[in-house]
Amino acid sequence: MKKIVINLLAIGLIGASIVACSSGSSSQGPGGPAAPVASTISPPNGFKIPTDSTSGAAFNLAGDQIAVPGASGYTVLAIPTDVVNAIIAAGGTGATKLTASGGNILISMPLTADETLTYVLTPLAQATQSKALQAVATSAESFNYPTNAVTPVISVGATSLTPAGLAFGYSLLGDTGVAIIAPNPSSARKYTSLTTCSGASGIPSAISATLTQGVSYIALGTQAGSVCVLSGATAQFTNLSAQAPAGKYTAGNVNSFGFPASLNTGNTLVGYWTVSSGIYRVTGTYVNGTPTGNGFLNTTLADPQETTNGTTKVTFTGFPSPSAISSSYTDSVGNLWVGTNTGAIYVLRTGATQWTTLQLTGATGTVTVQYNGATSGTTATTLIGVEAQSFAVN
Repeated sequence: MKKIVINLLAIGLIGASIVACSSGSSSQGPGGPAAPVASTISPPNGFKIPTDSTSGAAFNLAGDQIAVPGASGYTVLAIPTDVVNAIIAAGGTGATKLTASGGNILISMPLTADETLTYVLTPLAQATQSKALQAVATSAESFNYPTNAVTPVISVGATSLTPAGLAFGYSLLGDTGVAIIAPNPSSARKYTSLTTCSGASGIPSAISATLTQGVSYIALGTQAGSVCVLSGATAQFTNLSAQAPAGKYTAGNVNSFGFPASLNTGNTLVGYWTVSSGIYRVTGTYVNGTPTGNGFLNTTLADPQETTNGTTKVTFTGFPSPSAISSSYTDSVGNLWVGTNTGAIYVLRTGATQWTTLQLTGATGTVTVQYNGATSGTTATTLIGVEAQSFAVN
């Protein structure tokens, strides 16, 4: 497969931003948290969103451009010709898969049965912007790695122990764990086996990264419900899921993570992870490069739950059915967004225990929520009829 990474911080700098009317209906109780508000956004003329797209990204390969959805519309990015040629050689836009990762976009496409190629596209200074194209120029670097990645690929910064590049969960020759690889032509790679995460089991299924106190952490979830956090300071795993008190965590396939940047500051740890039994909010600390979890709450459970002090109880309301959750995303300020398989969006806002919801007009199927290039809100993409449609949601 091939992957392309584009810095989403460029969203909002420029680009043919198109914001349409509010779409959907919402309700809010007196004094309660704000319900989601969604506006349809569409790419510029000449751009096409692949029908099976979950990212909402649109392509204009004839113009060496892509357009990515963001908080207020689409931003057009100029991409190098060799990247366009790679997309075409891989079978065109229908063969590509895009995901967002820490300010980047990853575009995946098949290369060979045994290898994946990733292009990392970084926007250049705004001064180099082409007024004729109305696009932010980009530079590119590439990555090669075997097709043993069993999680999405994410971009990570360098540490004293690992290279800057891409990270993913792998399953190779009977071993599983986290791989961190440097861009071409470097062959620098770091594999850390899950056998070093005490008590962990299962094939990797989700991955996420966060940075606090100058230390990078990579969280890896498995199909068996284990959550192991790899410290960039020690290159060692900590089994965070194993720290849950008895009865506080029902293990299941981990399919997404969120460690909001504004809440993971100093030595404070706040994370969300989604499993088949619901979405857990985990709190704790980072001490000497090692994470510790001491609070576990299921945000999709109706029963009152004790907080870490053992005396205060919280009750979550209005949450989605765990079986209806198709995607989840935590924005930088800590709002937890959920897309369902019935065309709806839910949000649990920072500090709230009451979920609020919005049914996207015309949507009846799977909704994918993801990073929108801003500190709050989300981009939601779903099928309306047979066409992919994106929404800016706040």
